[in-house]
Amino acid sequence: MYTNLVKASNPETVAKLKILAKLWMGECEVFYDYHLSEIDLSVEEASTFSKECPLVLKEENGLHNSTVFRFGHSSILEFFAASAELDDIETRFDPSRLCKCLVDTALESSMGKTDVFLRFIFGLLRERGTLEPDDPLFVYTKKLILEYILSYQAVGLFHCLREYDNQALLNEVKFFLKYRFSPISDFSQMHWTIMLQRTSNFEGIRDSFEMPAAISNLTDKCCPALASILSTKESYLRELDLGFNSIRDEGVRELVEGLSDENCRLKTIRLQGCGLTGHSCEDLALVLRRSWKLRELDLSMNEIGDDGTITVQHEEKGCSCLASALQQNSGSLKVLDLSVNMVGDKGTKELYIKCDISQLTKLEMYHCGLTVLSCHNIGEALKHETSSLVELNLSNNQLKDAGVSRCGITGRACVHLATVLCSLSQLYKGLTQKTDWQAVELRELDLSMNCLGDQGVGRHNTRTLCCNVTCFAHCSLTDDCCAELASGLASKESILSELDLSGNDLQDKGVRKLCTGIRSPHCKLEKLSSIQFLCAALKANPQHLAELHLMGNNLENSGIKVL
Repeated sequence: MYTNLVKASNPETVAKLKILAKLWMGECEVFYDYHLSEIDLSVEEASTFSKECPLVLKEENGLHNSTVFRFGHSSILEFFAASAELDDIETRFDPSRLCKCLVDTALESSMGKTDVFLRFIFGLLRERGTLEPDDPLFVYTKKLILEYILSYQAVGLFHCLREYDNQALLNEVKFFLKYRFSPISDFSQMHWTIMLQRTSNFEGIRDSFEMPAAISNLTDKCCPALASILSTKESYLRELDLGFNSIRDEGVRELVEGLSDENCRLKTIRLQGCGLTGHSCEDLALVLRRSWKLRELDLSMNEIGDDGTITVQHEEKGCSCLASALQQNSGSLKVLDLSVNMVGDKGTKELYIKCDISQLTKLEMYHCGLTVLSCHNIGEALKHETSSLVELNLSNNQLKDAGVSRCGITGRACVHLATVLCSLSQLYKGLTQKTDWQAVELRELDLSMNCLGDQGVGRHNTRTLCCNVTCFAHCSLTDDCCAELASGLASKESILSELDLSGNDLQDKGVRKLCTGIRSPHCKLEKLSSIQFLCAALKANPQHLAELHLMGNNLENSGIKVL
């Protein structure tokens, strides 16, 4: 993977950077102009290279308006150092013996300082074919691993050996399992038993690899190198996050080459806020047709418009095409996020006609321009006996009480929320209920920014406390609802661990009422977002509460001192 990254870079500059890495590995991470002058590399040349290959070299502003450079990642520095070291070894007599010296150095170093460097050495030995598989170096390394089997160094050497041969020592372990004696002389059954324990789950160690590169000042110039990485057989990359970089349409066009390659194992790619337009969707649609492995594609915060959405399959016009695509292949879809798109009631209707949303586990339609007209289908899905929909976000829409009532969810709509929780309860309780609010799977309830009032919260507070997390922030509450809430907190049935009442006019009087519930040994509250009463409650029941938010209150110094 690193080799492909370097191949896409300027070879003359790379050769100089390799020398720089070898000279300063483990001693320096930030390089000034005098460091560059030692390897005959000008600041201008380094600056140009950093713009072309920001994954390899980054330019930054130092003290006193100076320009400094650092490698894109510490592993790139170690790769360059290893490459330079092996370049030198290959020109000298007996490279096997010289590599043994590197292994001995790694064994003596503390805290694994040269582990990554040595892993690159072994990987490059395989890649370049410098040594044969039966070279004494590899037998020597195996013996050291067994000799120091209980040490940290043995783990590092084992990883190094696997860089050359991913079956290293595994065949010997299988031999020991079958015949119960050591395949390498001078080592007992105890050594192999420990090795067996260490390698029992080793085969799946590379099944998942994530590359977070979001907000890294990348441009489309880095995309050919990334495409090369994606298309290599050795790449185990499963998730690539390029969000909020200046990738643009040109970069996507380059990435498509790697994404479409049969060797690409990528399952998730995030391109949110990358300056893409509908043209990128044409290229990405090609990838989706060719690759069955890609499962998640994030194009949010890009100006792709309806035309782009129709091409890649969102918005009111795009919903018809999206719905058709979902209708043809809805079996595996579990999460649908259409947030911050003007889908509207018309687009939602198109979607719901062709897509059974009750088969989703999560539906996000935040800020989609929905009204009461969109709510009927959601309510039907929640009531459905076989519904798997357990996470629903409809915030920032003009649903009002009537709409939420249709969904089964508000002061007036709190009555209808019971139906929703009841449906979810039946789904996970085999259609049997202990109470009509036994919502064992509903863990979070966010009713913030709604005018529920004391009546709306008080009417069903013990029922909402069946959730782990409840948010009543900015719900026009006063101290009148606090006695009911305290009763719920003190209930044996309550499982509430987080309660958000911020932005409400509870005052000291309300907090005093709440404290009667917090004092209860049955209260399981861990986070709560009038001081004397609060302190008394905390002293009476200190075992659960771990976080306390008191922002926006006039506590004064005397109150803080009491707390």
